[in-house]
Amino acid sequence: MDDMPSRIPHFLPALRAGARRAGFSLSCEERTGNLLALLAATRPAGRILELGTGVGEGTAWLLSGMDSASA
Repeated sequence: MDDMPSRIPHFLPALRAGARRAGFSLSCEERTGNLLALLAATRPAGRILELGTGVGEGTAWLLSGMDSASA
């Protein structure tokens, strides 16, 4: 079974480049990010709070799963 995401948020490469420049190596893996997107997608028009500790990769994944009515 291949559980790697078939698509990634479009701004993820720029965030990863910024993380490398900053020496930050603890961003979420693609499988974890895909789970975040899936969980966000289960809450149509949901309200999601993300208290990040990195460069925004987790937030990017969450945003990719949210619909336009989410906040």
